[in-house]
Amino acid sequence: MCVALASASTLTLAQAGHLDRTFATGGIFSFQLTTENGNNCIARAVALQSDGKIVAVGQLGDQSGLLRLNPNGSLDSTFGSGGVVVTKIGADIEQVFGGVAIQSDGKIVAVASGVPQGEQVARFNTDGSLDTTFGNAGIASLPLNGDLLALQPDGKIIVAGQGQAVSSSSLARLDSNGQLDPAFGTGGLAPLQTFGPDAIALQPDGKILVASGSGSLARYNKNGSVDKSFGIFGQAASIASPSAIAVQSDGKILAVGTDTSKVSASGNSTGFGLVRFNPDGSIDTTFGTRGGAITGFPNTGATNAFAAALQPNGDIVAAGQAGNSPATESFALARYIGSGKLDDTFGSSGRVVTTFGTNSGEVITSIVLQSDGKIVVAGTNGGTSLEVARYLGQ
Repeated sequence: MCVALASASTLTLAQAGHLDRTFATGGIFSFQLTTENGNNCIARAVALQSDGKIVAVGQLGDQSGLLRLNPNGSLDSTFGSGGVVVTKIGADIEQVFGGVAIQSDGKIVAVASGVPQGEQVARFNTDGSLDTTFGNAGIASLPLNGDLLALQPDGKIIVAGQGQAVSSSSLARLDSNGQLDPAFGTGGLAPLQTFGPDAIALQPDGKILVASGSGSLARYNKNGSVDKSFGIFGQAASIASPSAIAVQSDGKILAVGTDTSKVSASGNSTGFGLVRFNPDGSIDTTFGTRGGAITGFPNTGATNAFAAALQPNGDIVAAGQAGNSPATESFALARYIGSGKLDDTFGSSGRVVTTFGTNSGEVITSIVLQSDGKIVVAGTNGGTSLEVARYLGQ
């Protein structure tokens, strides 16, 4: 059974950082799907189509799924079944789409992890049906396990994940037809320098940035080889545990995640952490305090950033969760001006916290900016409902 739910927010005034009341119900779209094996609904990634429609992917019940929203936050009835596509790929266990990208022709590429035979990349037509011209009847299987996805301008697809060997991780590149690209790495696979990739981004020149939760950022050439001109032999260290990468128009690189330099008394992380690098991988000391910015939220002790986006004016939006404990986490966003200082025109002193009815396990996992500056985020409310919210950008 599919149910769209209304939600409430702590924000009421129409200014930057407040919910866009013209979207869905009071600024928030909520979705539940109950199946015989459970009702977990989690959005793990979100993307915007050129027509302003919003695609969210993740877990719907006990399967992977996609849903598409119209620009006003209603389900798009021309997509799948009433706006929703639920699919099971491969083995009979839970599989979750964790990454999504929209091709220039409108087709949707999504990557799923958590299957024994490896990573699954699926491509969908604009109506939500599987594109049978891609891979094997719409699905390409890879010897990796992960959900990081980047789409090149030429339609080739780059994914990153843990290899079949416990201590290995790799990049893979697929041609636009879903076959491994032999011009990349060895037979389409290239080893990563670090284990457990957590974020991926493409530079305008085609080089590939990969961050790991252990606190490092690495860069690879277009052919998958290590770019030894970056940092120290291809790697740069971060003070935060990065979960997102954003590349500025001037070539500087932001690694955004969780501050791991200190924890609360309960052992939880206590702030968003941002580090900015110069194009060569050196720390940009003009940003924040000696290259980094750490942001706590008042009266919280379980704070993590999982997503980031850059506005055209250079402002930075980071998003994740904030709360006193995992049981009281809420949606959290912070906006920074280009120098790394909090933007006082956004929310309350640069911060926004949105609490739903249960105030339990609410987290933003993905963020994207509309052309009008509005901020679209996706995540979950305690794992029981998929949430998409839109905030005013100005």
